[in-house]
Amino acid sequence: MGERMKTLYEILEVSETASKEMIEKAYKTLAKRYHPDLQPAEKKQEAEHQMKIINEAYETLEDETKRSEYDRKLAEEREAKRQEEQRKNENANRTNAQSPYGQPHYDTQQPNITQEEYAKMQKQYQKAQQEMQKNMQAEYERKYQKAYEDYLRSLGYKIKYKWTWKNYKDLLITILVIAIICAIIWIIPPTRNWIISFYESNTIIKTVVDVIGSVLLGIWNALCSIFQ
Repeated sequence: MGERMKTLYEILEVSETASKEMIEKAYKTLAKRYHPDLQPAEKKQEAEHQMKIINEAYETLEDETKRSEYDRKLAEEREAKRQEEQRKNENANRTNAQSPYGQPHYDTQQPNITQEEYAKMQKQYQKAQQEMQKNMQAEYERKYQKAYEDYLRSLGYKIKYKWTWKNYKDLLITILVIAIICAIIWIIPPTRNWIISFYESNTIIKTVVDVIGSVLLGIWNALCSIFQ
C-alpha cells in the first residue's frame, strides 16, 4: 500500500480551520526552515524541492477562491474514500456472516435457538462492533488533536479554544454545585458560627469580603433600576 499523500494543510503544518494569518505565519516559519541558502551543500537540492512544495501549498491556501475549491475537492475525495471503505466493510461482514470464522457462529438448526434469536444476536454483535469503531475513532481524533496542538505550541503559537454551549453548561453546573455546598455549610450552626468568627477576627478577609459584597450589591441595584 502506497504512502498517503499529504494535504496542503499538512504540508504547511496547520489545521484545516486555520485562519489566513496563521497560514501565512506557518509558511514563513517553514520557508525559513527549508530555505536552500540556509542548508548545507548536500541538502540544498532536497530543500529546493521541499520549498517548491511549500510554495505551491501556500499559493493555494492563501487565496480564498483557490482554497475553497481545494476544500471542496478534498471533501469529495474523502467522501469517496469513506464510501469505498464502507463497501469493503459491508462485503467483509457479508463474508464473515457466511463463514464459521470471524464472527460468532450460531447453529440455527438447534431447537434452543430460533431464527429470530439468531438475527437478534447478529444485530447485537454488529452494534457492538460499530460502537467499538466509534470509540476508537473518537480516541484517535482526541490524541491527534492533542499532538497537533502540542506541535503548534512548540512553534510558538497560542491555542485559543472557542467556548461552546457545553462549556457554559458545565460552568453553570459547577457554580450551582458550589452554591449548594456553601448553602449547606451556612445552614449548619457550628460551621456558620466558625465562618462568622473567622470573618470578624480577620481584617484582610473582612475587607475583601466587604468590597466584593459592595460591588455585587451595586451591580444588583443597577440591574434592578434598569428593569424597573
